[in-house]
Amino acid sequence: MEKKELTAADVWAMFAETDRKMQENARQMAENRQETDRQREEDRRYLTENLAETRRILQENDRALTEKFEKLGITVKDINSNVVGIGHSNGEYAEEYFYNSLKKKMEFAGVHFDLINTDFRLMRKAPDGRRVEDQFDIVMINGEAAAIIEIKYKAREDDPKQIVNQKISNFRFLFPEYAKLKIYLGLGAFSFEKSVEQEAKELGIGLLKQVGETIEYETKWVRAY
Repeated sequence: MEKKELTAADVWAMFAETDRKMQENARQMAENRQETDRQREEDRRYLTENLAETRRILQENDRALTEKFEKLGITVKDINSNVVGIGHSNGEYAEEYFYNSLKKKMEFAGVHFDLINTDFRLMRKAPDGRRVEDQFDIVMINGEAAAIIEIKYKAREDDPKQIVNQKISNFRFLFPEYAKLKIYLGLGAFSFEKSVEQEAKELGIGLLKQVGETIEYETKWVRAY
């Protein structure tokens, strides 16, 4: 096939067609942008209107509920106090339950201990001026080691990491007379979130579980810190 040589007119025609297509694309993009902006404005107006209506309904429900409580002589402060009180009661009950078992055995992770206490709480000022304060639910002591047993009504994710990252260093700083002791860690709870047990095993933390009317100790992976 014989090639056709382009003339100046052909080149200008190509440029003109390209320019037309670019202008058409720009026009289409502008129209699309306007449509998008319009849709966004409609969405924003819809959300604003619905948010205002939702807020109004919640306020009405809150007012109605408050009126019902007031008729019964109950205030919101009373409700908050009761919720906090229930949480404290659950925690105290769990601590006493596991403390009684440990006191009877005086043993954890195959190690015998001479002393057990639930009143390990102290605050000291660090050299850099920080206030270091902590409380340890159950502590067992002998001449060579200490066992720190943290008690939860329900053990949650990251509890094991918090025990390792905070409790060991704070215990050694707050109680320097025990700073050179080996430290064993335990976590006792009536229930455990799914990931807690595996995390505790990986960190060498023993588990204390309620099984029926007894406590089951899982400590074969416990290590000293």
